[in-house]
Amino acid sequence: MATVDVPADGGAQALLTRHKGVDLHAATARRVMRDRLGGGDRLVDLRRCEFHVFGGAVGGGTARAAGGEAAPALATLLATGRCYNPNKHRYGHFAGGGDFDWREGAGGPLPAGWPGRPLAADDGEAAPGLLDALLGGAAPAGCLALDVAAWTRGQEGGLVSGVLWRLVVRGDDAAARAAGLGLVVARGGREGLLVNPHMDCWLVGTGA
Repeated sequence: MATVDVPADGGAQALLTRHKGVDLHAATARRVMRDRLGGGDRLVDLRRCEFHVFGGAVGGGTARAAGGEAAPALATLLATGRCYNPNKHRYGHFAGGGDFDWREGAGGPLPAGWPGRPLAADDGEAAPGLLDALLGGAAPAGCLALDVAAWTRGQEGGLVSGVLWRLVVRGDDAAARAAGLGLVVARGGREGLLVNPHMDCWLVGTGA
């Protein structure tokens, strides 16, 4: 792996991975949303990456100051086999994506600029559009890309892992955002699939 310019201030970093082939989790969720949930007819596409936030102030203050384990290094995450499998994943490494206490989140905005500046990718030099490339590209005209980061509550230590979903929803910004959020948060039999508000934290942003 090439040496990358990691900020010296110890700020949070993120490793994002996506499947090289068909993502069955996303494909299944997309079909269920379209067929069974209110507003599913507006859903044009559903894409996802797994994310791992580490380093810096993950968990509110440094991990050791918060009573958890020290944050791992990128090389450790790539080598474990749990976060990244080179046979089936692409990855992007980002840093400097804004300050946030990853112990909480109930639908508020994603930190400004998250996941941060692209530092490296498995298939070459990181480019400014790396996040969109990992999430299948920008939304087409007449659609909104709604990005939702969701992770299980109560994760401890210097690593928070979850899923970054991108919903491509048809309509103007306000209508598409409302429809997209209705597809995300489970509040009834025909509303929500990706987030259980009793068990999960989640943040929302508007993608490219």
